[in-house]
Amino acid sequence: MLSRVVQIKLPPDVKGKTLLEYLSGRFTYHTRAEWEEVLAEGRVTLDGVTAHADSSMSWNQILEYNPRPRPEPEVNCNVQLLYQDERYIVLDKPPNLPCHPAGGFFYHTLWAILKEGGVPGLEPQETIHFVSRLDRETSGIVLLAKTSRAHTHAMKLLPSPQTVKTYWVVVEGAFPDFLQADGWLFHDPEAEVDKRRSFAFARPPQDIPAETASTTLRCLRRERGLSLVEATLGTGRFHQIRATMHSLGFPVLGDKIYGRDETIYIRFAKQCLTPQDLAALQIPRQALHAVSLIFEGHAFHAPPPNDWPLLPS
Repeated sequence: MLSRVVQIKLPPDVKGKTLLEYLSGRFTYHTRAEWEEVLAEGRVTLDGVTAHADSSMSWNQILEYNPRPRPEPEVNCNVQLLYQDERYIVLDKPPNLPCHPAGGFFYHTLWAILKEGGVPGLEPQETIHFVSRLDRETSGIVLLAKTSRAHTHAMKLLPSPQTVKTYWVVVEGAFPDFLQADGWLFHDPEAEVDKRRSFAFARPPQDIPAETASTTLRCLRRERGLSLVEATLGTGRFHQIRATMHSLGFPVLGDKIYGRDETIYIRFAKQCLTPQDLAALQIPRQALHAVSLIFEGHAFHAPPPNDWPLLPS
């Protein structure tokens, strides 16, 4: 069974502080009173010895914290193995499955499934190196390396023209037959959701941090006010396809951040989506699917999603 134990080596500035002072000041996801309870339960050790609220600390001591067990949201664990060799693993990740432990997810992640041998045809993985990763709601191809050396090699190949990542995305509206979206991505200063980004063909003012983005977009099908678009990445930026489509006026179907109403994401995070929100989304998750990957001369393809209202005819 995987352990959620958090281990850190204490920095020099812990000298003169009690353990409670350090924990409550450094790790604010618990209040001071909550840390007192954690310490009273014996869930924190220093160099393997159970510690207390007034314990003193020293530089380079090993602190371990064993969090309380907690329920996690349900996820889709239907991960499929597409390919493996002595260096790499290629998977088809389902929607509604985070890649990494974060927030309320630890055991219900692709990382944990791989660690525990939960992928048919694949042995439990002692070490996991993500070369590519997908948002929790995005489905499709994920590339992993089995060793740190293979990971370093793969990361060097990702930006090269020989590595090609292609996605399918369903958007609202009648998308043009072809569009080359070469421009800039930057933080949207008017967004209510802090991590939302914007795309523009022209560079924003110099005082706004921005990075180049390139996406080749081809429309595969239009029907019932929706378009199925093939998006081939020239760059691999955070939220690149979703932000680009939103800024072009074609929001991604089911997208809670880059849809027509970003406040849906705020209500989603608070677990209080309304019937009106669900109707506006049309489908439970964002319609983004990593459909193919060309890497080291190999072409990998993920099966089409089975939960979309629009696929190639």
